[in-house]
Amino acid sequence: MKTEKFSEIEKAIDKKQLDKAHLELSKLGSEFLNDSDYLYLRGKLFYLNNLYYLAIDTLFIALEFDEKDKIFNLLSEIYKELGNESFSKKLKDVNLRRESVKEIKAFQTGAFRKNNTK
Repeated sequence: MKTEKFSEIEKAIDKKQLDKAHLELSKLGSEFLNDSDYLYLRGKLFYLNNLYYLAIDTLFIALEFDEKDKIFNLLSEIYKELGNESFSKKLKDVNLRRESVKEIKAFQTGAFRKNNTK
């Protein structure tokens, strides 16, 4: 059910049916707040609505749960849009992106940090 629902929402986003996608995401409720795919879709919607810093924070939270390429790629796209080409390139580089995200989180307020005991 989850994968099917997320797929429907992503299709709505791709078709620029942002209101529909937002409505469908809001129906899912709090059970998905720790789901990286849910957070990715939220971040993508924020980005498409020009809410760049909210999108960034949401995607940083998503990375706390799962470090998926699509999350790094969307973050890269956002930072490029904001004019930070250097950081955008680091996010595309699989050897640099993890450490780069850690560095920027240290400077950026509002970024979520999961309590890791690793």
